Amino acid sequence: MKNSTASNRKTGIMITKNLIILVVLVFVAVLSMWAWFTNNSSATADGINVKCDAPDGIEIAVVAPGATPTDDDYTSSYITLNSDNNKFMKDLVLSEVTSDGKTFYKPALVQSNGIASVDRDANWDKAVANENYLSFDLYIRSKTSYTVSLTTNSKFTTLHPDQLTGENAFNKSTEGDFSRDCIVGATRFSVVDYADKKEGDLKLLWIPRPDIYFYETGVEFNVEETDYDGVTYKHNYYEVTDTSKTPKTIDSKSGLDYFKTSLKNSDDEYALPGKTEILKLTKIGDDKYYTKCVRCNMWVDGEDTEDRLALVKGKFQIYLDLTIK
Repeated sequence: MKNSTASNRKTGIMITKNLIILVVLVFVAVLSMWAWFTNNSSATADGINVKCDAPDGIEIAVVAPGATPTDDDYTSSYITLNSDNNKFMKDLVLSEVTSDGKTFYKPALVQSNGIASVDRDANWDKAVANENYLSFDLYIRSKTSYTVSLTTNSKFTTLHPDQLTGENAFNKSTEGDFSRDCIVGATRFSVVDYADKKEGDLKLLWIPRPDIYFYETGVEFNVEETDYDGVTYKHNYYEVTDTSKTPKTIDSKSGLDYFKTSLKNSDDEYALPGKTEILKLTKIGDDKYYTKCVRCNMWVDGEDTEDRLALVKGKFQIYLDLTIK
């Protein structure tokens, strides 16, 4: 919809337009055998493009984590972000990490009979933003105070969603009649409040494609939360302190408002299940703009069943759809 700001104030109607993040041709070179990490586990990313299309009434800027945008960085139309045009992405090599959505670690590993597992007695390194996982700061500003949310059009998709299985599967795996693009099932996305250069509350921790389940002999699709003990609808991670690494699980029973797993929408696509607020424009600055920032992170999760050797070089896209009120 294209409504004027004045009309929006009078009627209270939400203005919606796409904020689209396109992660295309993501070559996920996961070298694990059946689960978790292996030594030398890594992924390469090529042709990552981020397109941000701003709704009427706001301006947006996308910058490196911790950077401050200039007036030239803001646009009221769209932003294209990719490794060719943005220096902070030039060293991005997606690696399997463990994360609660805010803190990211690369565990030390041990291997037995070709199967990798984490070494909880060793020291773990923190994962590095835009080396091991994708991270950027999204700034939004406006002359009017708004609440900004992600809508149920937000989704992770493969390039050819109708060709994920069968002899003629697109980007077919060498390990069976299924597409490498099923790696999308191992992705995670988070949004973190980020004000005054400090991380705040977690606004979103999202499993975009819980409908995909990879097992030893193939892939199953349209998996529901009641299937396989809900394993694909759970987020597993390690809580790391100076003295311990404690396994944790988050699922729908955890009672956390920010935790989301995609469900089928009206277009029969797996998407964000409900409108999710990410920020409020409430503080006006000396420049007469209401401005706020959130940090966005995307990673490949080592605990996920789709993190497999058979899905090396998988490809997927991300669409984030914003609405303002």
